[in-house]
Amino acid sequence: MRFMEIIGFKGMPKQTLEALEPRLKKLHFPSLTVVAVTDHQGDRQNARYRVLLVAGKHVFFTEEAFGPGLGREGSEALATLIERLRKAGVRRFKEAALPPDVYEALDEMPADKALERVLASAALADPKLYAA
Repeated sequence: MRFMEIIGFKGMPKQTLEALEPRLKKLHFPSLTVVAVTDHQGDRQNARYRVLLVAGKHVFFTEEAFGPGLGREGSEALATLIERLRKAGVRRFKEAALPPDVYEALDEMPADKALERVLASAALADPKLYAA
């Protein structure tokens, strides 16, 4: 079982990005899987995202702090994070669009169950989808 660390602050893109920065130093980027997690399937203009980062024993899951559903700052923070990861060598980008009730329940699930649920729902995604 892996430990999943929750990072950041709900609705606070800049602060969440800053909180994530020191954790990124622990990761091996070529083996990293990045999953943008939302409850807005087919509605990217209003989507709010959490970001799951999985690399070996390291698992980080941000609070809901990214995406256009949180305004310009949310869009820019998501684009900044994804571009930084892409430039660092990450090649596995995915998106998981969960039903709203499952999305809301992620924090109440045991970490291994939440991780399993998100990864099972994730499909490959082009990182350019998240450009600001």
